[in-house]
Amino acid sequence: MLLNLDASLQAQSMLVTAPLLKTPGRPLHIISLPFSPIIGLNMSAHAEKRVAERITRSRGRVLLVMDEQQPDLVRMLRSKGIEVVGVSTGTAAIVSLQRSRPHLVVANPFATGLSVNELAKMLEQSDTGIPLVLAGTIPSTRENRMKALSEGAFDYFELPGESDLLVKRCEQLIALRQKIDRLRADADLDSLTGLANRRRFRVSLVREVERWRRYGVPCALLQLDIDHLKHINDHFGHPAGDHVIRQVAQTLSEVSRDNDTAARLGGEEFALLLASIDVEKAGAAAERLREVICRRPVEGVGHITVSIGVAGCPTSGTSERTLYAASDEALYVAKNGGRNRIAIAPPLQEKLPGVES
Repeated sequence: MLLNLDASLQAQSMLVTAPLLKTPGRPLHIISLPFSPIIGLNMSAHAEKRVAERITRSRGRVLLVMDEQQPDLVRMLRSKGIEVVGVSTGTAAIVSLQRSRPHLVVANPFATGLSVNELAKMLEQSDTGIPLVLAGTIPSTRENRMKALSEGAFDYFELPGESDLLVKRCEQLIALRQKIDRLRADADLDSLTGLANRRRFRVSLVREVERWRRYGVPCALLQLDIDHLKHINDHFGHPAGDHVIRQVAQTLSEVSRDNDTAARLGGEEFALLLASIDVEKAGAAAERLREVICRRPVEGVGHITVSIGVAGCPTSGTSERTLYAASDEALYVAKNGGRNRIAIAPPLQEKLPGVES
């Protein structure tokens, strides 16, 4: 894999020989590494994997939240071309939701550890507004269906007797969600790169910080600048500069996971919002990302470099504004320190060297 954020041992080995910029009386925050190639990097294989994943995501995706396996229901959904991306208990639903990014959630209201109200509220507040349908063994009386609607679900169906109706309802809601997704794409995506734009990035940032507040799940923010893009534009022309921007965007898209958000904030500025990652792992991921971008030559331009600022929630900031400001200051330090390097924001109440209050 091009960028394995969970490869903690690999991350340690990449940083063990790195020269560190020390600030007297403060912890080490800035990681400054010269270019060093990643052994065994296979960009084409990883790109093919990402394409395959996107093809899978283009199909309808349903997350089942139930205590027991539902082989008949899974078979019926798959026969309609709907991908069942997971069968989770109530307690594991939050993690499964972030990893699978379904179009629809079907849940048993009596699943262990499940609060229908809590789940419905979380789905409604997600940046895509995932609908919830309830299904279980209790009769689908008028009262039970009304209760499901009152709790935020779209409907309730009795299993196994109403499995065919449930599948039909899933088809309708998935088709509606996919249509909404297509309409939103024009408003949410950067026209040059296809990445999330600043508006979509802000929505995702609010969502991830809120996840930390509610569930204690960390996140990290990488802000990235292409070094000397103005010189590239002046020397090679703006079409070449656009080509550089698109290649960096392609790399960000290839390395990001389904629950991450890669965005172009404007000009040569990018962001990568990493879900469920602490600042230490994010720093290692940022260094691998820097190496990957440095290693890939841009046709007609040659090799380019990037500077990256890293901050984590809650280590570096506990709100959208403070997390963004921390990563922005870290980016400033990386650029001011010579570019082609990363800088990690310090813990709260401390200050990055080179940044005046």
